Amino acid sequence: FWLAGSIQGRKLEMLTSVLPYLGVAWVASILLANKINILTMGEDVAKGLGQRTGTVKLITAITIILLAGGAVAVAGPIGFIGIVIPHLARALVGVDHRWILPFCAILGGVLLLLADISARYIVMPEEVPVGVMTALIGTPFFIYVARKGFHKA
Repeated sequence: FWLAGSIQGRKLEMLTSVLPYLGVAWVASILLANKINILTMGEDVAKGLGQRTGTVKLITAITIILLAGGAVAVAGPIGFIGIVIPHLARALVGVDHRWILPFCAILGGVLLLLADISARYIVMPEEVPVGVMTALIGTPFFIYVARKGFHKA
């Protein structure tokens, strides 16, 4: 279960130990969203607009490490959510990271919940690791994205 990731039997106390890191990283990601929008126009454009691109990239990397590390510390490595959900969020709300980031949080939670519920009912009374279910959902989507592309710009 650790290698595939699971949320079975996780207590709220496990989340409280990483919650401060997740909270700081979440606020940082919201504050960085506009700077990331500018950076997506190209590094030269961002520098021309006065942005310190190296600083933005470093703070963004630290924020990503805190968010991913906190999630993995609680649930283990649950794959494909980070591959599927950003594409869906971008298709729904466009390319503005001020909207993409909150939608990713909501849609990621919904996908994890659906994967967990289906993992509990496939081979009752046993439970399939939720990471296996997200892989079953995410693999066909990833193949589709790799072959056709999934962009709305």
